[in-house]
Amino acid sequence: MFATGRLAKKLSRPGIAFRALPVTSRVALGVLVAVILGAVLAPLLTQDPLTTGTPVQAPSADHWFGTDRAGRDVFARVVHGSRYSLVIGLGATAVALIAGAVLGSIAATSRKLGDESVMRTLDVVMSFPPIALAAVLVAVFGTSVPVIIFTIAFVYTPSLARVVRANVLAQYGEDYVAAEKVIGARRGYIVLRHVAVNCMAPVMVFATVMVAEAIIFEASLSFIGAGVQDPDPSWGSVLAYGRQILLAGGWWATFFPGLAILITVLALNILSEGLTDASAAPRSARTSPAPAATTAPDPVEAAATVDIDAALDRLARHIEATEPTITPVREDAEELLVVRDLAIRFPDRYGDIPVVDRLNFTVHEGETLGLVGESGCG
Repeated sequence: MFATGRLAKKLSRPGIAFRALPVTSRVALGVLVAVILGAVLAPLLTQDPLTTGTPVQAPSADHWFGTDRAGRDVFARVVHGSRYSLVIGLGATAVALIAGAVLGSIAATSRKLGDESVMRTLDVVMSFPPIALAAVLVAVFGTSVPVIIFTIAFVYTPSLARVVRANVLAQYGEDYVAAEKVIGARRGYIVLRHVAVNCMAPVMVFATVMVAEAIIFEASLSFIGAGVQDPDPSWGSVLAYGRQILLAGGWWATFFPGLAILITVLALNILSEGLTDASAAPRSARTSPAPAATTAPDPVEAAATVDIDAALDRLARHIEATEPTITPVREDAEELLVVRDLAIRFPDRYGDIPVVDRLNFTVHEGETLGLVGESGCG
């Protein structure tokens, strides 16, 4: 039987070496952390985004990003809007990732009929213009945040399913998968326990880019009135409301929410490129620096080395003295057992994988033959 634990650990343990991230990706990660902290601490950092004051005020010491047409502080609305945009972007990506992983895995591990059924259904979804499809779904089910999340996830699921399917197909023919099939492991266990580890890095890189796309998608929906509705602040709704004073010279009402989208999306794209490089970077073991050549040898260590060498010599002589004597087989010894082209397969199970393939051996009179192999291999 194949040594499942050792074989799987040796062959199916890639990943992302975060220490291999380039400097630019680390800076991008820091920017994203700052944006997330700003969203979490928004009530402590700014005033109420619905509080009104003097309308259409340019950026000043009192209002860093100015005020909009209703007199609301743009800085407060941008900071609070990050909550909506990040929740929608991350939530839609998470839902699409789960649905895409399930559908892609089913398509990759099913027979042709199942694969074609899943993929052609996803092709139908992808044939519709994404923004138009999302606008129709939002118009039917409402503009609440959960509806927007599931709408964007529905639009992005086919793309993620294709990526998952391609990666699962690439791994499903590897040796460690064949080993699991031979011992009777179920398809779901193989995918979850081993194949998912191999597919995780490229899928997560793609999902990082999808978070950025989901944020832009939400902003687009809000801009055309099909997303988060005013007065609730999201980057898209703040941008849409600010366009009303843009022609009158109120540049700040659209510049700052657009800048927030630009910085976040750019940071996510840079981070995804760094994750791609890190996933391909080899993991090298830490090595301790070599001792200086001028260091004098330790007398105690030298004596211990001599004792070890002497003990090894005595052990070698003892093994040679106690080694059993094997009587050679006569040339004219009778052949008691002759096996040629022995093959063992299981046509009805495990995909007709050869367990024993073209085995040949002969046992003569007075000869002892040992067959060495994995336990249960036949």
